[in-house]
Amino acid sequence: MQTRLLVATAAAVCLVALAGCSQPAGSLSMEPVNDTELADHASTKVSEDELAEAHERGPQPQVLSRAVQNESATVAATDPPHKNNSTVYRTGDRFYTLSYTIVGTTSGREVTYRFDRNATTDEADRNGWATVAYDDLPPVDRAMLRTLLSVITAEEGSRSSIEERRTYSPAELNQSVIADQQYDAIRYDGTLVEVDVASSEPRSLTVYRYRPRSVATTTDAYATCLQDEYVFALSGLDPNTREAVNEAANGTYRAENTSDTAFRSLIETFHSSTAVSANTASGSWITRYKGRLYWV
Repeated sequence: MQTRLLVATAAAVCLVALAGCSQPAGSLSMEPVNDTELADHASTKVSEDELAEAHERGPQPQVLSRAVQNESATVAATDPPHKNNSTVYRTGDRFYTLSYTIVGTTSGREVTYRFDRNATTDEADRNGWATVAYDDLPPVDRAMLRTLLSVITAEEGSRSSIEERRTYSPAELNQSVIADQQYDAIRYDGTLVEVDVASSEPRSLTVYRYRPRSVATTTDAYATCLQDEYVFALSGLDPNTREAVNEAANGTYRAENTSDTAFRSLIETFHSSTAVSANTASGSWITRYKGRLYWV
């Protein structure tokens, strides 16, 4: 979900007043949208292929994949991998959110690794290291190591050593071959990377059960749902505010300082309307202006 409205908080206004100077107060961008574009803005797309490959990318996509495919999924973690109903996901023409309940606790392990790309084949042979190719690792280890190994083996701008901490559920621990130091080094993209388990400590984990909740089964239905819930009209504007909106509708309107009365008026208008997503500093809204629908 994209954020397009940037507003000045009360604290920022006070700081500007105390400093006796001006600074940019925020900006407003309005993008005209049709139903398809509206649905795209207000959802996170997850393809069928991504769901099928979720086991390669770690716990978050695994939960999403299993919940969607099986209508339920449990995961043990220190914190919820997904917040309750916070994101609308889209797979094909299906739109859904994820919600969870806490169903118990379990004991996992927190493992701290040290990885070093300066290892050599001669050193491995001399010390009798057990080595393994990255592609031969189980999915749980490949998911954890993919980004890390690509960074540490990069030719330019990478670090030669990295320390990484990972918390494992009991199921993940049983599947991993590096958590209990079965291998001393990993062969990745022509580079031998030494792996050392620096520490391994028990960790209490919460067990979350996730279920998908259907939001809509077609793009048109979701767009209709969004418009019914969030659309408000920008009308009855004074000349200065209307000029600001016209500028935003053609790209972006930037308020030069917190004394911009047109921008302040728009802040009040948007914050008095229901946002698709918002916090104290920014948000996303859907509005109708001069007969056109806009994502703000």
